[in-house]
Amino acid sequence: MSLMEVTDTKRKIIFLNIVVICTATSMMSTALATALPSISAALDISDSLTQWLTSGYMLIMGIMMPASAYFVKRFPTKKLYTATVLIFVVGMVIDLFAQDFYTLMAGRVLQAAANGILMSMAQVVLMTIYVKERHGTVLGWYGLSMSAAPIVAPTIAGVMINVFGWRGAFYLPLIIAVISLVITLVSMVDIVDVSKIPFDSVSFITCAMMFGGITLGVSSLTTYGLLSMATYIPLIIGAVGAALFISRQFKVEKPFLELRLFKTRQFSLSVICGMLYYVVVMGYSLLMPVCYQKCYGFDPAMAGLFILPSALLCTVMSPIAGKLYDNYGIRKLMIVNMLFCLAACAGLAFVGVDSNIVVVVALASVVGISGCIVMPMLTWGVGSVELQHRADATALINSLRTVAGALGMAVMMGIVTVVAGDRTPVDVATMEGINMAFLAMAAISIAVIVLGLFARSSNDMVKKKA
Repeated sequence: MSLMEVTDTKRKIIFLNIVVICTATSMMSTALATALPSISAALDISDSLTQWLTSGYMLIMGIMMPASAYFVKRFPTKKLYTATVLIFVVGMVIDLFAQDFYTLMAGRVLQAAANGILMSMAQVVLMTIYVKERHGTVLGWYGLSMSAAPIVAPTIAGVMINVFGWRGAFYLPLIIAVISLVITLVSMVDIVDVSKIPFDSVSFITCAMMFGGITLGVSSLTTYGLLSMATYIPLIIGAVGAALFISRQFKVEKPFLELRLFKTRQFSLSVICGMLYYVVVMGYSLLMPVCYQKCYGFDPAMAGLFILPSALLCTVMSPIAGKLYDNYGIRKLMIVNMLFCLAACAGLAFVGVDSNIVVVVALASVVGISGCIVMPMLTWGVGSVELQHRADATALINSLRTVAGALGMAVMMGIVTVVAGDRTPVDVATMEGINMAFLAMAAISIAVIVLGLFARSSNDMVKKKA
């Protein structure tokens, strides 16, 4: 449909609704982590089985994100968007009333499937209804739901769980999702052109093997180790799936995912930079709560409060970063942002258990604030491809970034485990491991800065508007 067919009022309503539902789905990607001990006790199940509520969630998201490109191109926007939000609401309701693990897991599967589709679909819709010159600003505001919500969610969930029990983790996201569903029914319109593309079941299965296997295998590294069957069997499945999937995409007339996009220099560079950065930001999100609790002796509630400054500042900076991208392009924005990230990671590589906690929180917050670059990076990459390939580009970037994030958490926690070993005192040994992990993140930041020197986009030379 033509951009002119969407009025300014309709455009704003669609935008606000997307931010609302993606806030709810982003919250549920991390909020349940706080409830796992309570769920394990309430349902009388082991911690390893309970962990599947988060590992399984990542697995399903890893499968559905690449598949989202097909759904966006095949089904009318309003029907697909409404059905996806409804699936998320149904998953939440199932979990709210679940009496056993398997029912709870079924609800999580529905939530993850909906989240995987909505994450990519939302970005395609926004980049379609807004002109290219506003993509950075719009996706910067949208990025609030993608960056701040997952960080704040564990803190909010902790409060709700203390008041209502483990089911309290679902209350707020469910309310938000229901509101979004109502708005969707009265406001969403068909935006993306669709065609009757046949469903390539072979490509879907091999794609699921690839992204699902790699995501699950990498996620299991921290918990089970490299030599565990829970790690290497999924990785083998993922590798086999990748070989079969990639081979097929270059043979079929209408590929399930357009991998030829990687022939575009700008798109490939955006994917690589985004993956490297996600290793840093996810490693940070995993290690800092551990640092505050194990190294400085704070309880989980205080650890959550220490993380809040970075979430709040990232909330402020995300729209600003989007506006700066619209005005100056990606090169300067990426380099300056990653220089701050590098400085903070380098600082955290040298703090100790006796360091002033204010200094530690300040340095960690700088790393967290750098999350404001996520959406400009995606905008830069997706903006390099033709309109009909945006669904593929968005699905590829989100999927590969998720795998990179899981790898970042596994590798950084692995570094901490290896360096700390069984040495005592535990707080000092753990801190030395965290120092080494942040030193690795500093090295990755340098790599992104170097790659940023080669970054170019159509608006890099645009002067700042008066």
